[in-house]
Amino acid sequence: MKDPHAIHQSLQFQPSPTDLTRIAGSQQRRVVIASALGWGLDGFDHTMFALALGAILTTLHLSVGVGGTISTASLVASAIGGLFGGAFADRYGRVRVLVWVVVGFSIFTALTATAQNATQLVLWRTLEGLCFGAEWPVGVALLSEYTADERRGRMMAVMQSAYAIGWALSTIAYFVMFSIMPADVAWRWLFVLGLLPAIAIFVARRGIHERRSGNGRSEQAALASIGRLFHRDLRRVTMFSTIFMVGGHGTYYSIVTFLPLYLGTERGLHVAGTTTFMLIQILGGFIGYVSVGWFHDRFGRRPTQTATILFSMIAIAAFLYLPVQSLTTGYVLVFLVGASISSCAGGLGAILSEQFPGAVRGAGIGFAYNVGRGIASFGPMLIGFMAKQHGLGWSMMVVAVACAVLSSAALWALSETLGLKISELDKNFK
Repeated sequence: MKDPHAIHQSLQFQPSPTDLTRIAGSQQRRVVIASALGWGLDGFDHTMFALALGAILTTLHLSVGVGGTISTASLVASAIGGLFGGAFADRYGRVRVLVWVVVGFSIFTALTATAQNATQLVLWRTLEGLCFGAEWPVGVALLSEYTADERRGRMMAVMQSAYAIGWALSTIAYFVMFSIMPADVAWRWLFVLGLLPAIAIFVARRGIHERRSGNGRSEQAALASIGRLFHRDLRRVTMFSTIFMVGGHGTYYSIVTFLPLYLGTERGLHVAGTTTFMLIQILGGFIGYVSVGWFHDRFGRRPTQTATILFSMIAIAAFLYLPVQSLTTGYVLVFLVGASISSCAGGLGAILSEQFPGAVRGAGIGFAYNVGRGIASFGPMLIGFMAKQHGLGWSMMVVAVACAVLSSAALWALSETLGLKISELDKNFK
């Protein structure tokens, strides 16, 4: 006769379907929190530099040109980091690499506080950029494989919205630090706060297990290379996904890069450096991020993304051409621009993650997003040259519209993936 205690123990460790559902739900919540936390704290750390740049240049006796060069080095590094970060996630696991990159940008952001000259500043900002660029494709790949197919648009939008929260927190931290300390000390303590994400991500990742798609680790390691994206079965998806991101990033850069300059020089709205202006823009972005996910899950990727692109063009045209008689009107228009551009960005994670199979999902997302960003970075330069002859507002509008058309055309060349079962995509991949 069996020991009753042994029978009890064996029964105790057999979870019911309800238990399994609860466990899966808990895992999903943890993944959503970890991915959103990573991207939000990424925004918290990365936006600090632009806020503190003036004090940094004064303290270290650097020119504006040097400051611009440091910013460029960080952006180039972020493109490289994003290009390879996704591939590393395919090889070594989403959760592990997510922790690596969050800890990395936290440490290098904090080390920025120790910089004594331009060389040290370039070093720390370049290393921070590598980790910053890698976080988004890794987080998107992880979240896409944990989220229910019918809710992927909403969950991706929630993750995207966290960046606006991080940006708002860094803005608040900036003004708090600079109001209680001298500027030459405040910027250093601001960057010390960059260590907080490293602590937070260790807490958030507890209990999250890898959910690998595809046919196992060894095969993933063999397939997860950028070259695999250009094999016959993925070449077309890779090409149009990248063009889609060239247009998406280009639209964003054409407006956001010159927004403060346009307000100050052509509208006389000298609010670009105030907390109010920045937080209104960020608030609009947050609402745009969060709201668009529901539309993606209800109406589909291509129709919703096309509608958001059209919305952004209308908002940008209104901002550039409607007469502004008061600061209130300016704030409303800036809010609409922030909301419309962010609504375009809110759908990117769902669209890209559903184009690539699990074995190369990280690499595909990282390649399309970051190569697209690198090419789109020439847009502001083009606007700068055009503005000399045609004016800043007209040049911004022309480049934004051209990028929007390019993005829309590439989007409709990709498959509509609403209702796609991502597990089937992974299973059918050879």
